[in-house]
Amino acid sequence: MSYMFLYLHNGWQVDQAILSEEDRLVVVHFGHDWDPNCMKMDEVLYSIAEK
Repeated sequence: MSYMFLYLHNGWQVDQAILSEEDRLVVVHFGHDWDPNCMKMDEVLYSIAEK
């Protein structure tokens, strides 16, 4: 399980995440914890998050 990012479980949570952020880009990443490619993508996104 990726502990680096929020898990959004429904459409309302996605909407709130997008609407509440005014200064930064919001990236919505769809994936699975059991997929090594998804976990690698989480690592890459986390490493560039502040840039």
